[in-house]
Amino acid sequence: MNKLVATLLIAAAATVSVPAYAQASGTVVVNGTVAPKCSAVAPINGTIALGELAKDDGTVDRAFAKATGGLSTTFTVRCNGSNPLLSVEARPLVNAAVTTAADGYTNKVHYTAKLAAMGAKGSSTSISDLSLNNGATTGRIGDRLAAVANNVSLTIADGATESSTAILEAGTYSGTVDITITAAL
Repeated sequence: MNKLVATLLIAAAATVSVPAYAQASGTVVVNGTVAPKCSAVAPINGTIALGELAKDDGTVDRAFAKATGGLSTTFTVRCNGSNPLLSVEARPLVNAAVTTAADGYTNKVHYTAKLAAMGAKGSSTSISDLSLNNGATTGRIGDRLAAVANNVSLTIADGATESSTAILEAGTYSGTVDITITAAL
């Protein structure tokens, strides 16, 4: 009988199921965003020293042949957008000590500022702005900006005065070039 009771107990235990614990499951989405941005590795600034602006006859040296250190400078800019916008605005070199130039003379030298950017696919895009014109010149790269050092350059060229025969007033001339590189999607 003990055998029979033991067998019945074992059979009963086998047929009784242990209740399963309830499960909960699901999926969690993880996301974020990256805003389009451009940043310069070092500030976009510096000086291009044009040296003596006049030829021996006092008129502008169109080639800026006496520039010390060259007519170009480079910058490293990083952008994460696919088609950044370049903007360059050249402002004339002005001799501020001369408020009104005499007839046949000038206190203002104009030039062209050329901004060039290397594209990721090996191309180069450049835009130029004449200091004689008001407002900036803009243009898109048409590619991603190359992720290399010195991927943007500024070159100064083509000195000019409003009258090609104007004699430059003696003194110090100063101007600026404003550069903006804006990220785009």
